[in-house]
Amino acid sequence: MLNSKFTARVRLISIKYGAITQTNFQNQLAYVWDALGRAVFIILIMFIFVQLWSAVYESQDTNAIAGLTLADTIWYFLIAEMIELGKFRHDQRISDEVKDGSIAYTLSRPYNYLFYHFFNGLGETVIKMALVFLLGLPIVLWSVGPPSITLQSLSPFLLVLFLALVLDFFMASSIGLLAFVTEDTFSFRLIYQKLIFILGGLLIPLDFLPPWLQQIARLLPFSQVNYAPAKLFVAFEWQLFLYTLALQLFWILVMGSLLTLQYRWATRRLVVNGG
Repeated sequence: MLNSKFTARVRLISIKYGAITQTNFQNQLAYVWDALGRAVFIILIMFIFVQLWSAVYESQDTNAIAGLTLADTIWYFLIAEMIELGKFRHDQRISDEVKDGSIAYTLSRPYNYLFYHFFNGLGETVIKMALVFLLGLPIVLWSVGPPSITLQSLSPFLLVLFLALVLDFFMASSIGLLAFVTEDTFSFRLIYQKLIFILGGLLIPLDFLPPWLQQIARLLPFSQVNYAPAKLFVAFEWQLFLYTLALQLFWILVMGSLLTLQYRWATRRLVVNGG
């Protein structure tokens, strides 16, 4: 009896939040030309990366640097940029809702506030990532050929990619909720973006950093958002996959717990002080 009630509840929740994702997905399709215009930037990025790293590998007179070939490096950057440009920027929306007081109304709606932002953002992310990947794909194929990933390793890669989005959501949500303490969260968002840029492997793969900095960066949550999925895509190993999976789950547990405490504190403060 209890099992059937639990199953029915899970099914109801899945339908509700699935409908939120589907609705935003359809909305994004309706305005796909707007999303396409923003995603075109990847063409310029990948063209620059191809020219830059081709020159680097030629100057080094080697086929591989830190275990990555030129083809691996170019594909790495396409996946890393796909993740970065495709992520939903919900933290600014949370911050705006806190500042203008509208969060008092959104919290009273029949869904979990943070769950809503996550599943609503998924619909947007699917479209944006697909556009970024498809626009950058011709340049990468023309420059270095097809990737080395196999169908067998595609499912583990997609799992790590999804967990990367979950982890990024937790960290970005914490920044958005800081609006309860500081009116403007732009500086915190900027710091987070720079940490992703440097320690998350967006500027260069972590494999190219000094060994001491690599060891630190690989353990931090920022590397699990961009670097980990991109590295698995170009150099998949089951041992690396299991290590990445364990590290992502650890940081999701840590950041998720901190976000839960922060969210409870924020909602209590809202009830006591008003919107």
